[in-house]
Amino acid sequence: MITHDKHPMSVSALLGQSGSGRGGICRTAKVKTYPDGSLEVLACDKPIFHPEGWEKAGKRSSRPRRSSEAREEPQHQDRDPEQERASLDRSMRRARAQVRDLALANPFRWFVTLTLDQAKVDRYDMAAITRKLNTWLDNQVRRHGLAYVLVPERHKDGAIHFHGFFNDAVKAVFSGHRDREGHPVYNLPAWSLGFTTAIELYGDYHAAVGYVCKYIGKQGEKPGGRWYYSGGALQRPQVSFADLGPRDLEELEQEGGVYRFDVPEAGLSFALLRARPVESGGKASLELLFDSLEFTFSGLSSRSETTGAVSLHEAGGVE
Repeated sequence: MITHDKHPMSVSALLGQSGSGRGGICRTAKVKTYPDGSLEVLACDKPIFHPEGWEKAGKRSSRPRRSSEAREEPQHQDRDPEQERASLDRSMRRARAQVRDLALANPFRWFVTLTLDQAKVDRYDMAAITRKLNTWLDNQVRRHGLAYVLVPERHKDGAIHFHGFFNDAVKAVFSGHRDREGHPVYNLPAWSLGFTTAIELYGDYHAAVGYVCKYIGKQGEKPGGRWYYSGGALQRPQVSFADLGPRDLEELEQEGGVYRFDVPEAGLSFALLRARPVESGGKASLELLFDSLEFTFSGLSSRSETTGAVSLHEAGGVE
């Protein structure tokens, strides 16, 4: 997993030195590979992806900030509503991408819904909910090895509940009910803050991941300042880099699902392709495209041998 610096350099500064840098030349595409062989390819029209992460733009002062300076800083700054909306949308998209990465990189077993009992926690107070939720989750991680991703959602009346994924570390008990497809619905006795339902994941796992991702920002807000909660021994997708531009992905348009977008303020254009393996066959154009690329894994160069790079079909657009 590539660790990015906490102080990313500006796009303009990065482009200025894109021909070289710590660890070698920057690349135009970032490729994520998941355990099931799925791929996500993000291609830019300029080399902005550095195999060893972003570098700092200049030096930051190490002088500690005085408390008086903090008090003098304005508490609120007027921002254009359109800028606020755009910023929130970007944050939401990043959160959806992160949840998708976690869900596809880990073998979750259960789709869960956690609701709250008003007698045990004020289900309208996000701060109180987060404190008790974190305590319960930390306990389950330490004692039972829970791994999880949870997304908060607000009821129409303002109450909070959660949807997401658990691994097989929790005990599930049949509730006596079944879903519309006839699959058993379970309860999780360990959940002490309210009520639960858990359904063992079946069918199209990618569709289930997309379903959970759509809860992020569904109501145009970030409940309690958090898009999602995650923890436990979670894996991340393998990240590699390649010289591949948006036009290369656009050539696969006939196979569907190539998503294009621009970042005008940075003068950049992108294309995103999500693909997953099929049992047999596959698209010759994808096979030729990925077989012809040279990937860089954490700064180490090798020919592409990533699982699922051959015999793929497109998985769909952006959540």
